[in-house]
Amino acid sequence: MLKKNLQRIFLMVIVFLSVKTALQNLQSDKSDQSEDMAAVVIWNERVSQLIAPIPFKRGLVGYISSEDIAGAAFDSADTEGEFVLTQYALAPLILVRGAEQEWNILNIDALSYQKWLQAHADNFELVQSGGGLYLVRRVRP
Repeated sequence: MLKKNLQRIFLMVIVFLSVKTALQNLQSDKSDQSEDMAAVVIWNERVSQLIAPIPFKRGLVGYISSEDIAGAAFDSADTEGEFVLTQYALAPLILVRGAEQEWNILNIDALSYQKWLQAHADNFELVQSGGGLYLVRRVRP
């Protein structure tokens, strides 16, 4: 009898803890999703403002990040994530790595931009910038 009562109590404790853990995970997931969504919305607004001068709605846009600049510090996870977010924000424009397109987005810090500009000043003009993003247009092939 005592053994059965202990088994029941033990089982009830396990069920209680399982339900409690499930509820905590559910609340945590909802919180993480809302934070992720806020980051996507902010990124989308930054990119949308930056690309307003692009005169076409469909086509290719180049993309340069800090990893493309020799000697620039970068985090590969951030670089890949920001590339994906930028692709999403540009749709239906298609984002391609490199600066071979007429219109290009540079996702780099100010020091890296100065390095990039020294090497490419004759071929590109700065159209718009803000928040570590630069929109440049190729003026010479």
